[in-house]
Amino acid sequence: MKKALIIFASLLIMTSAFAFEKGTMNLGGTASLSMAKSDSDDETLTTIIMRPQFGYFVANNVCVDGIFIYESQSYDDQTTSAIGVGLGGRYFYNNFYGGLDLQFQSMSMDDEDLGDFSVSANYLQPKIGVLVPLNPNVFLDFGAAYQFGFGDYGGDGSGTNESTRFNFNVGLQYFFKR
Repeated sequence: MKKALIIFASLLIMTSAFAFEKGTMNLGGTASLSMAKSDSDDETLTTIIMRPQFGYFVANNVCVDGIFIYESQSYDDQTTSAIGVGLGGRYFYNNFYGGLDLQFQSMSMDDEDLGDFSVSANYLQPKIGVLVPLNPNVFLDFGAAYQFGFGDYGGDGSGTNESTRFNFNVGLQYFFKR
């Protein structure tokens, strides 16, 4: 137990000894692949999510982010894909950050029974995280985000967008200066 506390304290001290300067750029994001079956005879539900981002520090520890969103899900003869863009910001305090993204996503669904249709929607996503250094410029990004929809659905969709999603993310971040 004592060793675990020493290791945790060392990591916390080691990761909190930096700040990001104005002009620093950031490439990073998250990616995931999941495959699930409810039983051995069922079709596989395959989900692919990629969320690359580019950030630029407009002030010390204040980053403005451009985000690209790609999600794909397939099950039997049904496929759903979403493409989106977002603009966000993060404030860094040592190795911790908090931020907010504004996203626009367009989803297309291909269902053998229901046919083809597309839906567009807007989302806000508050997020928090911590960066763990792998080397001076590369960090593992452990984060959590809560995405919630606002406004009305567009395209073939109708009604108010009241969807929500809570997720934990692990990603990779690279910081560099010109």
